Amino acid sequence: MKNSNSLIKIYSFLMILSALFISSRITAQQHPGQQLPGSNEYSDEELKTFLKAAKEAMPLQQESQIKMVEEIEEKDLSVERFNIILEAHTRGQEVDASEEELESFNKALDGIQDIQIEYEDKIVGKIENEGLSAELYQAIFISYQQDPELRMRIDALLEAMEADGEL
Repeated sequence: MKNSNSLIKIYSFLMILSALFISSRITAQQHPGQQLPGSNEYSDEELKTFLKAAKEAMPLQQESQIKMVEEIEEKDLSVERFNIILEAHTRGQEVDASEEELESFNKALDGIQDIQIEYEDKIVGKIENEGLSAELYQAIFISYQQDPELRMRIDALLEAMEADGEL
């Protein structure tokens, strides 16, 4: 089913994009406890612009993911092992890893952060070129993840835009 595949693709790439895009620059500008707008507070035009911006940013995000995987593998770690160490580190748990693995992990993490910084600027540029601020993009993205009504609106707009050749 073509429409179902399109929805899965957009949702998947939006989820992946969030991992890259959520950055200190965006987070620093948000206010703690600030409520996100509801589904009806975004116009169809804003949501269409959001989808166009996401489509433009997707190739850069995919390129950055490839570079991040290469960075991890160049440091003699598998992505799975890197993620295990990262999860334990993030949770403040002790990691069952050799000194060599931890050293490789830290080097890979430094490299990944450099890649994220490089691509963040490029992605923000693509988003802003579509006429959307990075802050509004991020707000819509977070709302998309949290608000089933907004998710249905965006998915419906995506289908319509694809059918009309707008996307």
